[in-house]
Amino acid sequence: MRRQGPDKDRGSGAARGLAVLAALATTTARAQDGPRPADEASRPRLTAALGMGASLDAAGLSRTRAVPAFFATGGVGADWPVGAELAAFSSSAQGRFDGTPIDRLALAAVAVVRPAAWKIARGDPRFHARLLRASAVEVGLGLERDGTTTHAGSRFGLHLGARLEIPLGLAGYASELRLRLAVRRMEGFYTPVVQGVGVGNSIELFSGLVTVF
Repeated sequence: MRRQGPDKDRGSGAARGLAVLAALATTTARAQDGPRPADEASRPRLTAALGMGASLDAAGLSRTRAVPAFFATGGVGADWPVGAELAAFSSSAQGRFDGTPIDRLALAAVAVVRPAAWKIARGDPRFHARLLRASAVEVGLGLERDGTTTHAGSRFGLHLGARLEIPLGLAGYASELRLRLAVRRMEGFYTPVVQGVGVGNSIELFSGLVTVF
């Protein structure tokens, strides 16, 4: 059997070392590339948002009150003129006010219409262009559960809303952070009665953080 000489062993080790160095250099170069520009995204950008606010509600109360409320949305098509989202909302009035306060819990499928997206180019880096392009109106269908601690009802309705989205990061990246200021209303197709209280429409105001990725 023929044995390998020391020179051949050293050559193989050098080759392996060069291969490792090349792999490390490639990894470092990729890490230094930074986030991808939005124009190079390989799929439609998604959005996820969480927020807090108030529901201006008079159901079961002596007058309209600001009821604490929570909001969450997730959607697709952050750069499209018309995107799609699922929106969740809940308010918590029980134990906070006298009378027969009603808690609300709603889920809606909505179209997000961005009028400025038809006029402003997607890659425009100016702040006001990004602000206008991201702002939108909402329209869709929703289902709301309305209840007290012992009774509950539900209603279908037309979800309506509007939002102003303020960019918080630099322009030109596939991922970004925004601040959303929004208003929401659901026009019920009928008025359920819960524990003697007719549950009508309410208006919600909220703000939240939005991540686009």
